[in-house]
Amino acid sequence: MANLLYAEYEEKVRPYIDLIDSLRKLGLNKDLPLPTIVVIGDQSSGKSSVLEMLSEVALPRGTGIVTRCPLELKMKNGTMASQWKGQLTYGDIKKLIHTYIGKEETIILVVIACNVDIATTEALKMAQEVDPNGDRTLGVLTKPDLIDRDTEKDILKIINNQMVPLRKGYMLIKCRGQHDLIANTSLANALEKEIAFFNDNVHFRPLLEKKIASFQHLSSRLTNELVLQIRKCLPAMQEKIGSKINEIVKQLDKMGGAIPEDPTTRVHNLTRRILGYCDEIITLAMGEYKKDYSIDMKLHDFARDKFAEWYKKLDGVKIGFNEGAINLVKHHEKNSKGRELPGFTKYRIFETIIREQIQELLEPSLEMLNEFSAKVETACNTLALQHFSSFPLLVSEIQIKIAEVCHKMERKAEEMLNINFKMEAMVYAPDEMYSYKLMEFQSRGQQKGNNSVASSNFDAQAMVIHLHTYYQIAIDRLVQMVPMVLRYYLLQELSAQMKVELAQLLFHSKDVDALIQENDETAEQRRELKNNLDRLTQARNLLMNY
Repeated sequence: MANLLYAEYEEKVRPYIDLIDSLRKLGLNKDLPLPTIVVIGDQSSGKSSVLEMLSEVALPRGTGIVTRCPLELKMKNGTMASQWKGQLTYGDIKKLIHTYIGKEETIILVVIACNVDIATTEALKMAQEVDPNGDRTLGVLTKPDLIDRDTEKDILKIINNQMVPLRKGYMLIKCRGQHDLIANTSLANALEKEIAFFNDNVHFRPLLEKKIASFQHLSSRLTNELVLQIRKCLPAMQEKIGSKINEIVKQLDKMGGAIPEDPTTRVHNLTRRILGYCDEIITLAMGEYKKDYSIDMKLHDFARDKFAEWYKKLDGVKIGFNEGAINLVKHHEKNSKGRELPGFTKYRIFETIIREQIQELLEPSLEMLNEFSAKVETACNTLALQHFSSFPLLVSEIQIKIAEVCHKMERKAEEMLNINFKMEAMVYAPDEMYSYKLMEFQSRGQQKGNNSVASSNFDAQAMVIHLHTYYQIAIDRLVQMVPMVLRYYLLQELSAQMKVELAQLLFHSKDVDALIQENDETAEQRRELKNNLDRLTQARNLLMNY
């Protein structure tokens, strides 16, 4: 007997079936689900008999729980969280079945014996859980010869979707019975006997005419359903394959190209990688972002925020000084007053107060320097991992260089800050600038009505005006000077110095090959990604012809 499915496939859907078979051979089912038919049913519902009649492959038989000869057996290691206990529970089996029938590409063939209550059929309930509308489910009723007399109408109600509706409906078939199996009835004879059974049954004969009964019509129906499912899934499959290809290409790009075999080319490859890393550090330092970085990586943005905080801090310090200056002056005058007459202001007191106030700002500037330096070092290390994660020894060497350069630039910046604060202790401003600022403060004081001062406070009040004037000038310099020092050493100079240090690392290294030796995990990941890319590319080429 010619295989029923084979004849239908050859005539109608062989190209589509060949396509799916080719995709399976490529292993595409590892990447995405392919259209398929899954047969499920309760115990002794007739699943094996249905498969036998459709495929002409004899399956092992017996009483009790059969089939004991699996058609396909897949095993995998269990996780620590799900230790193997030597037995399968109902929940385990249900989850296993759901992994197949839950896929949208799957056609569910639910086998139900006619002599059981359909409302209690577990297989149908499972199908309804994953396909509540019955869009992918086809019911197959078996063993119509075992029902009681006058119960045919109940079967017809099921087939007419009056009991448990399915959008694809139901079909009725008659498999080989126990007598046929004992008599070793061939599949061809069994098909003939099935047709005769339906023709002889007044209730079921119309079903044969409607093509919803017999294996012949079931095979034709499954063929049509499968080809429709394949056609329906092709656009989505093409889209998913394209998406996966793009994802793999991005991963490979992120990992960088494979290390060349030629020694000269290997050096050029490493040089290109290091220069790319250095250029990206400069990009982060200058704020010229060419891609979407996380907020932690945007060094220029971090600097802007920190410098804004510095400005607010100094502005607050200036206000606090203005409010408390009179007390500072009185305190110093009291401790240093000798034989001077009132009105003779001491310039030494003026310098002392200015130096003390300026010196108090050195520590906050150094704290900002330390925080800024740590941020830059972290960003450079993170970027190194992104660029060279495949090369652990190279990452280690680069991180050592990063620490050295950051420490060096931090010390230079600290030295420059100390020098600038020492220069501020010299108390200097151009005469014209100081006179202009002094007039501003005096005018402001007159507008507030402070021109009348008690004689006892005359010295202190005059000193306060001078202190306010000069402190404003000094603060204006520090607001700009400290950020400029930090930007120069920790961003501009550091990024340039990193380029020099890494170039020396490359050209002075005794074993360049060791630096660019990939770890085994990365090499295996690269091979796997390339294999997946080849498989998906071949699959996409096959699909382009349909």
